[in-house]
Amino acid sequence: SIFDCDEYVTYSNKVLEVAPGVRTVIVDSSLQCVKGGEFKTALNTDIFLTVWDKVISDGHFLLHDWTVKVDPDAVFFPGRLRTVLEAYSESVNGTYLNNCPMGMHGPLEVFSRN
Repeated sequence: SIFDCDEYVTYSNKVLEVAPGVRTVIVDSSLQCVKGGEFKTALNTDIFLTVWDKVISDGHFLLHDWTVKVDPDAVFFPGRLRTVLEAYSESVNGTYLNNCPMGMHGPLEVFSRN
C-alpha cells in the first residue's frame, strides 16, 4: 500500500482520518464526476488536475525522485515498483511510466521529479 512509500499523502474534499494519525489533505473539489466515453469510465480530468495542483503547490514531490498516483481501489506494492524503477532514469523533461497503451489511464501512474 502507499503507506510503505517513503512519504505519502491522501487527498479528499474534507479531513478524514484514514488510519490512526493519518489524515487527508483537503482539495477544493466535490470529487464527483460523471461516467462516460467509450469505456464508461469516470470522466475525472477536472478532479485529477485539482489534486495535481495541490501536489505541486505543496511541493513535497520535490523531495523524492519519483511520485506515484495510486487510486484508492488499487493494489500497489511499493517494493515491486522500486525494483522496476531501477531500470529508469530521469530525462531533462521528466519521465512518465505509462501503464496503459491508451495514455494516462489507470489506477497507477508514475512520474519522475522533473
